[in-house]
Amino acid sequence: MLNRGILIVLEGIDRSGKTTQSKCLVDYLSGKGLKTHLRRVPDRSEPLTGPAIDKFLQTATSVEQNKNTLHLLFSANRWAIIDEIKKFLDDGIVVICDRYVYSGISYSLAKGLERKWVISPDVGLPKPDIVLFFDIKPESARTRDGYGDEVFEKKSFQDIVYKEMKNLMLKNKDICKIINANRPVDEISKDIQNIVSEKLDSPNIKPLIYLTESDLL
Repeated sequence: MLNRGILIVLEGIDRSGKTTQSKCLVDYLSGKGLKTHLRRVPDRSEPLTGPAIDKFLQTATSVEQNKNTLHLLFSANRWAIIDEIKKFLDDGIVVICDRYVYSGISYSLAKGLERKWVISPDVGLPKPDIVLFFDIKPESARTRDGYGDEVFEKKSFQDIVYKEMKNLMLKNKDICKIINANRPVDEISKDIQNIVSEKLDSPNIKPLIYLTESDLL
C-alpha cells in the first residue's frame, strides 16, 4: 500500500474530456489493485453548499450573477469536502478530482474579479501531486455533444477561462502535465496512465503540502 494516496486533479475548460478520462483512470488504477476515490468538484451532493451551487448552475442566466458570492461559495465547497479527501489520502487511497481550485480561480478571473482576492480563499488547501490539464481550444470544445447546456458554456467566456487556466498551468510546471485533448480517447488515456504510473512508482512520495499564494498568483 502507498504510504499515502496521491491527489490527482484533472483540469480544463468545459467539454475538454476530463470526466470521461477521470472514469478511465479509475478503471485503470483499480485494475492495478489500487483503491481510488473519484470526486467531482464542485461536489453538488455536499449538504452545506452543494444545493445552492446546483441551483445556480441549473437556473442562472448570466455569469455576472452574484459573482463574488458565487466565488466564495465554490471555494467553501472545496473546503467542505477536503477533510474527507485528506482522510482518503492518509489511508493510501488515490484521490482523483474532476476540477479543483484552478477551475474556480480561472472562472472567477474570467468574470473580471481581482486576482489576489480570488486566490485568497483557496490558500491552504492541499496541493495536488499531479495536475492533468486537458488542452483543447474553445472552438474545438464547442463542437462536442452537450456544449452550451450551462451558463458558463459561452464562447467569449470560455475563451478567457482557457487563457487564464493555461497561464496557471504554465506557472505550476512542477506538478502540471499538459495533455493534448484533441485526440482519440484511447491515446489520451495511455498518456495519462504513463504519467500517473511514473508518479506512483516513485520511491518516495513526500508528505502532503498545501497551496500558497505564490502557487496561484
